[in-house]
Formats: sequence, structure tokens, C-alpha cells
Amino acid sequence: MAGAAQRVLDLTVAYAAEREQFGAPIGSFQAVQHHCADMAIDVLGARFTAYEAIWRLSAGLDAAREVATAKAWVSAAYERVCALGHQVHGAIGFTREHDLHLFARHATASALAFGDEDHHLAALADGLGLPAAGQEMTSPPSTVNVAPVV
Repeated sequence: MAGAAQRVLDLTVAYAAEREQFGAPIGSFQAVQHHCADMAIDVLGARFTAYEAIWRLSAGLDAAREVATAKAWVSAAYERVCALGHQVHGAIGFTREHDLHLFARHATASALAFGDEDHHLAALADGLGLPAAGQEMTSPPSTVNVAPVV
């Protein structure tokens, strides 16, 4: 998903550089620049959280917390990047003429199939020993152990 979010960012930056409005590329407008910057931050955050989880797994270390964090962040970041990409692209992003709609569909399908941000944050909170919404904490957790979420 982090790679797909990067591709959405690349498509959006290229489109903002070529699409002109009011005699100037839309990429020269501050609001579009802010959208692209927000997208870049989400892509970098998704990549770095995924790298941390992957590194811990490859080193044979306990990575349950990092995996749950990466799954939560990457899922939400991918959907945000797609939404901002649609903001920049406008209507062309929803048509079959452009690939952006395929990424948006993939982001939504992935969240539904593998769990969205809320699902993975709840698993992380449970692993940290935090109470579920509406419940009181009876005693502090003795260990921090997050069960892997598949």
C-alpha cells in the first residue's frame, strides 16, 4: 500500500505540473502545493512505519506493536493520499481515462479486506492493555504484548 500511495503522489504531482488553469499550472497554486505536501508526508510516514515493522520481523524481534502500528497508519494514509489526489485531479480522477480511480478502489478494498485504521488501533490498544471504548481500566497492564493481527 505504501508503494501504491507513492504512485498516487507521483501521478498527482505530474498532473499538477501539466494541468493549466488561469494561464498557470495548477501546481503553482498554494492550495494544490499544500495537498501535495500533505500527500508526501503521508507517503513517507507510511514507508517508514512499514520499514520499521519489516526490519523487526526480519531481525527476529518482537514486532507485534510495530506491525499493528504500520497496518493502522498505512491503511489510513493510503486512503488520505487517494482522497487528496482526487481533490487535485478533479473529475478526471474518477473517470476510466485516468488510473487514479483504481488506486482509490484498491485503498478501500484493502481497508475492508485487511482491516481499517480503527481495527488495527483497537488491536494495538488491546495489546497495550488499554480498555475498550466504554470500559474502565481495572488494573495496569503487567506486560505490553500485541497479538498479531491477520
